[in-house]
Amino acid sequence: MIIKKLNNHSPRPDLNRQQLALLLACSAKKDMTHWNRYRKEHPEHSVLLRKVCLAKAYLRGADLHNADLRGANLRGADLSGERRADFSRTWADLSGADLSKTDLCGTDFRGADLSGVDFSQSYLYYTNLSWTNLNGANFHQSDFWSMYYEATVKDVDLNQAHRRLYQFSRIGCQYSGAKPAASLLSVLRPAASGPHTPKNAETVALEMTLKIAV
Repeated sequence: MIIKKLNNHSPRPDLNRQQLALLLACSAKKDMTHWNRYRKEHPEHSVLLRKVCLAKAYLRGADLHNADLRGANLRGADLSGERRADFSRTWADLSGADLSKTDLCGTDFRGADLSGVDFSQSYLYYTNLSWTNLNGANFHQSDFWSMYYEATVKDVDLNQAHRRLYQFSRIGCQYSGAKPAASLLSVLRPAASGPHTPKNAETVALEMTLKIAV
């Protein structure tokens, strides 16, 4: 497949239809090689994908740094393991996006605008939310084992998450009108039935030691 310059012939200035077509084609094949090659060969191209529907799309490993995905529907998409080579802390603009029921395991969102994002019932295991804007985000029934160092958190109720790891994750956060977890050593898991029950501090410390060793 030859990667050509993808000119935007869309009447919408916030959407590049050729970029969307390439991303969807790679998603269908479950292989982001051609998309990532295009991003590498044309770093000057802005990725314009506002309000697109990428529900249930396979985007694992896709290079989406600096992408404009405001208002996009990514419900149920697989964004797990997204990595960036430059570590520039400038990820996508995902404000208002639907990321509910989405696998975000290991996804690196550092520096992203995630204001108003719906993370409900999503899997955020070791997801990096550091330096992000999480104002108004919804974490209802999400599995939230994430790092959010120096994130801006306003009007967010993190107690709605199923399980939470706060022991090292929230240093430097700017809270305003938010409800952080009651304890830094609180890891909550949904029980088979009934209310959530916290693990004790010894169990948390042991698990953390094992995970860091791995």
